[in-house]
Amino acid sequence: MQLKDSNSKPSSSNAVDTIQEWLVNQIAKQLGINAQTIKVTEPLTRYGLDSIDSVTIVGELEDWLDAELPPTLLWDYPTIEKASQYLVNEAGVTPAETTNQTTEVTTKPQEAPKEKAWGGLWNKISGS
Repeated sequence: MQLKDSNSKPSSSNAVDTIQEWLVNQIAKQLGINAQTIKVTEPLTRYGLDSIDSVTIVGELEDWLDAELPPTLLWDYPTIEKASQYLVNEAGVTPAETTNQTTEVTTKPQEAPKEKAWGGLWNKISGS
């Protein structure tokens, strides 16, 4: 019998999957397209994601992950797969949702609270 350590860290593949799902839902919401038509291995420019959309999504991702991220994340890592793997494997970011072993996976887009939607990103850009 194998015992499960309730304090163990989430697996990196679970964290990558969670970030990928979040990005798919946010990009679908931002662009007004069906989330099921988005492939994580396709370049985001294929879906018409422009720089404003990218900066907006990275700001929301910062809020969701409670981490400071480069505003050029989605240009430096142009697919959902590459961006999420970078975040987990190189930047060491882990979504809080993956620390709960009973994470429920949904396909419904998640909305960031309006007051936190832009995070500190615009403050960094504007210098305020």
